[in-house]
Amino acid sequence: MKPKNLLSLAGLVAILSLTLLYFSGAPAQAQPGSAPAIKPTSQIEIPAPQLRTWKETEVDAAKEAAGLPQPVQVKKFRPTRGEAEYRAVKAQAAQASAQQAPQPPGVESAAPLAAATLTNTVNFAGMDQTSQTIQWYPPDTEGAVGLNHFVEITNSHIDIYQKASPNTKVSGVPLSSFFGYTTQDLFDPRVLYDAASQRWIMTADAFPESATIQYFFIAISQTSDPTGSFFIYRVNVNDPVYGANSFWDFPQVGMDRNAVIFTANLFNGNTFVDARMFTVAKSLLYNGPSQTLTPTLFTGLQGTLAPPVVLDTNANTYLVAADDSTFARVWIYTLTNSASNPPTLSAAAGITVPSFYYPANAQQPGQGANYLIDTSDARFVNCSTQIGNSLFQVHSISVNSTAPAVRAKCRFYEFDTVNKTVIQYGDFYRSSTSYDFNASIAANQNKDVFVTWSATDPTNSAYAEVRFSGRLHTDTSGVIPSPGSLLFASSAALTGNLANQGTSDTTQRWGDYSAVTIDPADATGLTAWIVNETVLNASSWGSRIGSIKLPGHRTPTGAYLLLLLN
Repeated sequence: MKPKNLLSLAGLVAILSLTLLYFSGAPAQAQPGSAPAIKPTSQIEIPAPQLRTWKETEVDAAKEAAGLPQPVQVKKFRPTRGEAEYRAVKAQAAQASAQQAPQPPGVESAAPLAAATLTNTVNFAGMDQTSQTIQWYPPDTEGAVGLNHFVEITNSHIDIYQKASPNTKVSGVPLSSFFGYTTQDLFDPRVLYDAASQRWIMTADAFPESATIQYFFIAISQTSDPTGSFFIYRVNVNDPVYGANSFWDFPQVGMDRNAVIFTANLFNGNTFVDARMFTVAKSLLYNGPSQTLTPTLFTGLQGTLAPPVVLDTNANTYLVAADDSTFARVWIYTLTNSASNPPTLSAAAGITVPSFYYPANAQQPGQGANYLIDTSDARFVNCSTQIGNSLFQVHSISVNSTAPAVRAKCRFYEFDTVNKTVIQYGDFYRSSTSYDFNASIAANQNKDVFVTWSATDPTNSAYAEVRFSGRLHTDTSGVIPSPGSLLFASSAALTGNLANQGTSDTTQRWGDYSAVTIDPADATGLTAWIVNETVLNASSWGSRIGSIKLPGHRTPTGAYLLLLLN
């Protein structure tokens, strides 16, 4: 990452002119109460990509498999509040009740309902820790559904499955073989399928290889076939201000009609510096340009910043981060002209939300206060869904409970992006005694919602489970039917994947995220695919992949039909 002088006025005008020709949405307009724009100060270099075929990745994978076995390694969690403070807040979450703020006007109190009528005809085992040449934990289970395939990407593997029964695994290779990089281990993988352009987007971080180099990898498929060829971009995200201590962490990826959006947290050693964001026009990224791209890098942002997947041609794109300094606010940024260089990014505005707290670590049956599952902090761990003026997100929190101790629960939101308010929110959970965490969300063009999450329930002898639920846009406001439906239940406690190796702390690493994506082959938008973590045995993670369907059928909206047809 090398700071550069901003483009000359003439160059900027030329680029903006070209972008306006390409841009298919309405002109960007100021929103009520909009914040001033953030002045860009630097650019990031993206060299021309390498074209890699899937056959080349499989050849490299065979070479890796023939090598010496690698020791099991843990991917460290980097909280934005610092490690000591993070542990202290987590300890408090297990003992004290969080203060519940007054309900926003027009929002009903959240309450569990009977299980939703959902079907899940697809349910099969995904990648597990013991099946990899390089064994990492936690898995960072991520996946996306395309026209004919489901792609699962984990630490540190990519696996491709047919959607059609019996869901045969087509191929699987290590991240290192896929990206063609073995100097350092790769982590924090992400995958999205762009239904409009029929392209796969995959990303992963690498650990720093020197005081001046840490690579972030971006892969773009040439077609809708994930076993085809990919453009592989290798981006140096080291910040020379921090040198050897610079660490690019927890990257996320989203997209709107015109650009792919990348965010990450930047650390100086173990100290959080800021959240960062850059965008690249699809017209450039998807076509493998021969020249180096230099998109604007926005720094000094609030973390952890989640980009959206935008389902329409809205001229404004919204990014959000939960504020864990007040525990009663969400930061929201407005991005316009996303395919331009530079785009326009507003200063953060605040959305007041009911108060929340870090989720208490989850207990497991028979373990008492030992071998707790680390439920992470209250960040948004995956991309939002944006449709019209609505933005949907979910996170794991602690709130007041009738149980003796504060438990982890999941909370979803629908934000009004124009007025910067909460349209609805609701807490959902397995039972009154469960711990619920590691949630992801997706919405369709009608604003129907799908969620997946993890749950344990020691009182009811339930080990870590994969659960899912959903709500139709016509359902009672603020409610996701709970306890939802069960996709998979583990049969043992996790006791061998420590969060803090070399200490007496027996807390188990989990997550750091799950995924749910809308099936582009179902024009009604009522089918989604999920992937989430399971327990394979006491010291190994597994994963589960499944498809769920909401009841009812509707005619797709014009905007969504346009998205699918273009």
